[in-house]
Amino acid sequence: MDPLKQIRFVKHGTVCIENNDAVVYVDPYDLDHAEHDADLIIITHTHSDHFSPADIEKISKSDTCFAVTADAAVKLKKLLQIPEEYISHINCETPSLYYEFGVGITPVEAENENHPLGFGFGVVIEMDGFKYYVSGDTDRLAQDTDCDVLFVNCDGVYNMPDFLNLVPKEIKKMDQPPKVIVPYHYGSFAGTKQNGKQLAQVLTEQGYQVKLLIQTN
Repeated sequence: MDPLKQIRFVKHGTVCIENNDAVVYVDPYDLDHAEHDADLIIITHTHSDHFSPADIEKISKSDTCFAVTADAAVKLKKLLQIPEEYISHINCETPSLYYEFGVGITPVEAENENHPLGFGFGVVIEMDGFKYYVSGDTDRLAQDTDCDVLFVNCDGVYNMPDFLNLVPKEIKKMDQPPKVIVPYHYGSFAGTKQNGKQLAQVLTEQGYQVKLLIQTN
């Protein structure tokens, strides 16, 4: 099976992955519809374009599980009255978690000038035998992480400065090259709408398979 078939959509820093058993959202933000279908919501950090209570309300249901930073957990309980038993507190050193609906998650480091180590995390999501690495807001990729699909941040403003050079260098440091690379976290900031296309061209020329999934006007 093609691992991309499980990806429902990518928008800014949001990734939604689904199969027949589960729907997983990472950093839901600026969503168009109220689906109320999330089995798991992962919040990598609390910046407003990654932690959005209004969007969490659009997709959560009575038994939605949450994997979030400690400060996001406080806000979930205070703002949305999410019960503690549905919340897992995550940081980049937390061991892997596995859910009864067949999803595994492994937090990894995510660090940049605006995010000291421990403020947020990236995450590897395992579904149907595929691994999806969502980088989160970072200037570095986890070198010991292998994945089928890499969602790599390339806004070049708050993350991955000089992204056309830095992203390929970071990918080359990884123990295993991703099978498919999906640029994300671009287009919402001024002057970044072409970042994905530009990065795709550079990576394709270097022999990587790249897929553009963000729609920019």
